[in-house]
Amino acid sequence: MAWKIYSLDQIRSMARLAIENPSNFWRDKASYITWFKAPEKILEGDPPKDKWFPGGITNISYNAVDRHLPKLRNKVAFYWVNENLDYKKEISYYDLYQEVNKASYVLDQLGVKKGDVVSILMPSIPEAVYFSLAVHRLGAVLAIHYVGLSEETLSYRFNDCGSKILITSSKAFRNGNEIRIKDFVDKVLESHTTPIKKVLVVSRGFSDFNVIGNRDVIYEDIKPKGKVYVRPREVEANEPATIYYTSGTTGRPKGLYHTNGGYVVALNWAFKAIFNPTENDTWWTISELGWPVWPMANLYVIPVMGLTGVLFEGYIAYKRDLFSKIIEKFNVSLVWSSTTTLYTLKSLGDESVKSGDTSSLREILNTGEPLNVGAWSWLSENLPHVKIADAYWMTEHLCPIAATPYGLGEIPYKPGSAGIQFPGSCFLVVDDEGKQLPPRQKGYIVLKPLNPAEAKMWNDPYHEKLLKQYWSRFPGYFYTGDYGYVDEEGYLYVLGRADDVIRSAEERIGTLEVESVIVSHPQVAEAAVIGHGNNIIAFVVPKQGVKIEEGLRNDIKNYCRNAGYIVDKIIFVKRLPKTKSGKIMRRLLKAIINNENPGDISTLDDIKILEELKEALKE
Repeated sequence: MAWKIYSLDQIRSMARLAIENPSNFWRDKASYITWFKAPEKILEGDPPKDKWFPGGITNISYNAVDRHLPKLRNKVAFYWVNENLDYKKEISYYDLYQEVNKASYVLDQLGVKKGDVVSILMPSIPEAVYFSLAVHRLGAVLAIHYVGLSEETLSYRFNDCGSKILITSSKAFRNGNEIRIKDFVDKVLESHTTPIKKVLVVSRGFSDFNVIGNRDVIYEDIKPKGKVYVRPREVEANEPATIYYTSGTTGRPKGLYHTNGGYVVALNWAFKAIFNPTENDTWWTISELGWPVWPMANLYVIPVMGLTGVLFEGYIAYKRDLFSKIIEKFNVSLVWSSTTTLYTLKSLGDESVKSGDTSSLREILNTGEPLNVGAWSWLSENLPHVKIADAYWMTEHLCPIAATPYGLGEIPYKPGSAGIQFPGSCFLVVDDEGKQLPPRQKGYIVLKPLNPAEAKMWNDPYHEKLLKQYWSRFPGYFYTGDYGYVDEEGYLYVLGRADDVIRSAEERIGTLEVESVIVSHPQVAEAAVIGHGNNIIAFVVPKQGVKIEEGLRNDIKNYCRNAGYIVDKIIFVKRLPKTKSGKIMRRLLKAIINNENPGDISTLDDIKILEELKEALKE
């Protein structure tokens, strides 16, 4: 019997229309935000020199706060909770308005002007939202940095973005540990030359840190006591709004900026298509500040849509029941999570999703890497009432490349796939010569991008670095650096970074192909695979309580052999090296195996893992 899924056909038709006439497709989506002056047109020029909604004047802070006051004044904009669940805050939209204006007033007094870059280094606390939106209120450019970067990397980023002002906090708390952020900032600024002139410190009620002369200012000491109002500055749609840094393989981190107009429009379209949120939804994005996911949700979508968000400070595995208890506590209906967090929940066992009442939860969106079949099966079995969605995007392209847009209609979910072509994006799989490949043939994933969420490179006014980095490998296409294939129904399967592809017996094997098999083994929690010559080496994290022995090693090898893959060596490890966004750093594993320089490891979540891996190799 033949099947026909009408919503799938409609989404495909929408994707085709977006490619054929992007101006028409994006025209009505401009209404997702309020404009002080309407755009003169929708699109001007071709990528990477394209401009979206040129002439349009707007302000992100106004869209996230001011425009909601007539109707949403008393609605909760954000809940904040810590990992102990013993302290929480509720922030209404009126509270948000007051706090953003106070933060804006202080930044204005410190001399922040339109176009200045302001850096933030903070945990996920309400003040991070207040100051981020305050930066945008003044028409300045926001640069959020990871808590946990090396001194050298952080100083490089300060110099690259040109920040004269850094906003930070006294400390943060994660996994039961106190992280002394201000002490770290002092070390960076004492030992490196940077443009930072003022450090604005949110003390959080603590005073056990140094206050340096004329440089440091304690926010609580100068915060206005009464009401203040700071006028949102008028900003043209294509002016930079925020800078994100991505890790380079061997060179320096790259600064990529997104705009004040088109970027926000594109993100709001993306989440209408993926989640289709309602006014009663509560949305929790499980992320640290330094990953673009945190600002994407908590600055540019949740408050712009007038929704309620959850801010969480801590580590999701600090307590086994933390995830489900937070869902229950705030009636969370939408979760946006890194792939690693979902794997962590699986490794913690059923208690992680069953201890609390999760009946409010409607959809979980996975982002980072394609969710492997084992994790998807576990989530589906333990949360049968929840849709598991996927989206594949890059910092350079923050409109989904492929996704499961359930907000537009019910479509099949294919475990291991990133989804179908997302309306507003265009991907192809090509061979070494740039020719499009038929279904099921593996090749390089490239884009013909024409949407408002394409990043430009910071300090690259003529787009020379952008063209060289992304547009030179396959002329006419933007090269993602990823390897994969599409099936007969147009679902995209991302098999890993092209640099990580394993060449074995004249066949090209993507790392995720083998990893998906290994993690479906009943005693395995996580795995990472690399090629070494023509051999396949697997780093395997067993599930908690599993005894590591030679029998398990051989059992996993046989399990892979039965699936068609010869794994030559298995190394058992306690954890895998990951970025703070949850992506496995396979090139670091390669470097350790080959005794080579791992290159830029500024986004590595915990540098101590390097020694752990070296010890595992000795065993």
